[in-house]
Amino acid sequence: ELTQNASDPRAATRASDIADRVAGLTPAQLRVLHLIRHGQLNKQIAHELGVSETTVKAHVSEILRKLNVVSRTQAVIKTAQLDFEAIIGDGAAPSSS
Repeated sequence: ELTQNASDPRAATRASDIADRVAGLTPAQLRVLHLIRHGQLNKQIAHELGVSETTVKAHVSEILRKLNVVSRTQAVIKTAQLDFEAIIGDGAAPSSS
């Protein structure tokens, strides 16, 4: 089923579960996830954060593991309903320049 019924308690549980999983990410992983959600590739993320592409790949692998998903697309879909900016808070998101 692709749609979620707002009155479905299982949907609320799933949203709570994914929010808990996102809360378990490190600040660096949150920054990487933020950029993934904005469609950036590993190379672009590495440049934006001033780290190596290998470091970004390691963060992506851990993000996928912690969110219990197998792809970047699934990570974006699972976190789409969250107020991500509130979760990452001040300082976790890279500055726009």
